[in-house]
Amino acid sequence: MQLWAGRFLIFVAVGHLLLALASVLPQLSTLAPHGLPGAVVPSWEAAHLGTQAAFWSSLGSFAGPQLLWGCWVLASARAGRALPRGTGLALLLLTAAQVTLAPVGGFWLNVVPALLLMAAERPARRTAGAAL
Repeated sequence: MQLWAGRFLIFVAVGHLLLALASVLPQLSTLAPHGLPGAVVPSWEAAHLGTQAAFWSSLGSFAGPQLLWGCWVLASARAGRALPRGTGLALLLLTAAQVTLAPVGGFWLNVVPALLLMAAERPARRTAGAAL
Protein backbone atom coordinates (compact mmCIF):
# COMPACT_ATOMS: atom_id res chain seq x y z
CA MET A 1 0.00 0.00 0.00
CA GLN A 2 2.86 2.34 0.78
CA LEU A 3 4.28 1.76 -2.72
CA TRP A 4 0.96 2.67 -4.35
CA ALA A 5 0.55 5.72 -2.12
CA GLY A 6 3.95 7.02 -3.24
CA ARG A 7 3.15 6.38 -6.89
CA PHE A 8 -0.21 8.11 -6.55
CA LEU A 9 1.32 11.17 -4.88
CA ILE A 10 3.90 11.44 -7.67
CA PHE A 11 1.27 10.92 -10.40
CA VAL A 12 -1.01 13.65 -9.02
CA ALA A 13 1.89 16.09 -8.52
CA VAL A 14 3.33 15.58 -12.00
CA GLY A 15 -0.15 15.76 -13.54
CA HIS A 16 -0.85 19.02 -11.71
CA LEU A 17 2.46 20.55 -12.76
CA LEU A 18 2.00 19.54 -16.40
CA LEU A 19 -1.54 20.91 -16.58
CA ALA A 20 -0.61 24.12 -14.79
CA LEU A 21 2.50 24.72 -16.87
CA ALA A 22 0.58 23.97 -20.08
CA SER A 23 -1.83 26.75 -19.17
CA VAL A 24 0.94 29.18 -18.14
CA LEU A 25 3.63 28.66 -20.80
CA PRO A 26 1.60 29.95 -23.80
CA GLN A 27 1.09 33.24 -21.94
CA LEU A 28 4.62 33.49 -20.57
CA SER A 29 5.54 36.57 -22.58
CA THR A 30 2.47 38.33 -21.19
CA LEU A 31 3.05 37.15 -17.62
CA ALA A 32 6.79 37.84 -17.56
CA PRO A 33 7.40 40.59 -20.14
CA HIS A 34 10.80 41.49 -18.67
CA GLY A 35 11.97 37.88 -18.23
CA LEU A 36 11.55 35.32 -15.46
CA PRO A 37 13.76 36.80 -12.71
CA GLY A 38 11.52 38.94 -10.55
CA ALA A 39 8.37 38.17 -12.58
CA VAL A 40 6.35 37.54 -9.39
CA VAL A 41 6.32 40.77 -7.45
CA PRO A 42 5.18 40.94 -3.82
CA SER A 43 2.51 43.62 -4.11
CA TRP A 44 -1.04 42.28 -4.40
CA GLU A 45 -2.26 44.86 -6.86
CA ALA A 46 -4.69 44.13 -9.67
CA ALA A 47 -1.96 44.62 -12.26
CA HIS A 48 0.07 41.72 -10.81
CA LEU A 49 -2.65 39.21 -9.89
CA GLY A 50 -2.42 37.30 -13.18
CA THR A 51 1.30 36.73 -12.78
CA GLN A 52 0.92 35.69 -9.16
CA ALA A 53 -1.97 33.34 -9.93
CA ALA A 54 0.07 31.71 -12.68
CA PHE A 55 3.02 31.20 -10.34
CA TRP A 56 1.04 29.95 -7.33
CA SER A 57 -0.96 27.51 -9.46
CA SER A 58 2.14 25.98 -11.04
CA LEU A 59 5.68 26.12 -9.64
CA GLY A 60 4.65 27.76 -6.36
CA SER A 61 1.88 25.26 -5.67
CA PHE A 62 1.80 22.25 -3.35
CA ALA A 63 2.74 20.04 -6.33
CA GLY A 64 6.49 20.46 -5.71
CA PRO A 65 6.44 19.36 -2.06
CA GLN A 66 3.91 16.65 -2.95
CA LEU A 67 6.28 15.30 -5.60
CA LEU A 68 9.09 15.16 -3.02
CA TRP A 69 6.74 13.54 -0.48
CA GLY A 70 5.77 10.91 -3.05
CA CYS A 71 9.43 10.19 -3.91
CA TRP A 72 10.22 9.78 -0.20
CA VAL A 73 7.27 7.42 0.33
CA LEU A 74 8.21 5.41 -2.78
CA ALA A 75 11.92 5.18 -1.84
CA SER A 76 11.00 4.09 1.70
CA ALA A 77 8.64 1.42 0.38
CA ARG A 78 11.25 0.08 -2.04
CA ALA A 79 13.84 -0.04 0.76
CA GLY A 80 11.39 -1.86 3.03
CA ARG A 81 11.37 0.96 5.59
CA ALA A 82 8.21 1.93 7.38
CA LEU A 83 7.31 5.60 7.40
CA PRO A 84 7.09 7.51 10.66
CA ARG A 85 3.80 6.87 12.42
CA GLY A 86 1.24 9.48 11.53
CA THR A 87 2.48 10.23 8.01
CA GLY A 88 -0.85 9.22 6.48
CA LEU A 89 -2.80 11.12 9.11
CA ALA A 90 -0.67 14.23 8.48
CA LEU A 91 -1.47 14.02 4.76
CA LEU A 92 -5.17 13.50 5.53
CA LEU A 93 -5.26 16.55 7.85
CA LEU A 94 -3.42 18.68 5.30
CA THR A 95 -5.85 17.51 2.61
CA ALA A 96 -8.82 18.32 4.84
CA ALA A 97 -7.52 21.86 5.32
CA GLN A 98 -6.91 22.26 1.58
CA VAL A 99 -10.35 20.93 0.67
CA THR A 100 -11.96 23.22 3.24
CA LEU A 101 -10.26 26.26 1.71
CA ALA A 102 -10.67 25.17 -1.93
CA PRO A 103 -13.43 22.52 -2.22
CA VAL A 104 -13.50 22.67 -6.02
CA GLY A 105 -10.19 21.32 -7.19
CA GLY A 106 -7.86 18.37 -7.16
CA PHE A 107 -7.01 18.32 -3.46
CA TRP A 108 -9.60 15.55 -3.05
CA LEU A 109 -7.22 13.21 -4.89
CA ASN A 110 -4.87 13.24 -1.88
CA VAL A 111 -7.44 11.39 0.24
CA VAL A 112 -6.50 8.17 -1.59
CA PRO A 113 -2.77 8.12 -0.72
CA ALA A 114 -3.53 9.37 2.80
CA LEU A 115 -5.84 6.42 3.41
CA LEU A 116 -3.37 4.00 1.79
CA LEU A 117 -0.61 5.24 4.11
CA MET A 118 -2.88 4.95 7.13
CA ALA A 119 -3.84 1.41 6.11
CA ALA A 120 -0.18 0.49 5.60
CA GLU A 121 0.51 1.62 9.16
CA ARG A 122 -2.16 -0.62 10.71
CA PRO A 123 -0.40 -4.01 10.47
CA ALA A 124 2.71 -2.48 12.05
CA ARG A 125 0.64 -1.36 15.02
CA ARG A 126 -0.88 -4.83 15.49
CA THR A 127 2.53 -6.49 15.29
CA ALA A 128 4.04 -4.00 17.72
CA GLY A 129 1.12 -4.51 20.11
CA ALA A 130 1.40 -8.30 19.90
CA ALA A 131 5.12 -8.17 20.73
CA LEU A 132 4.43 -6.34 23.98
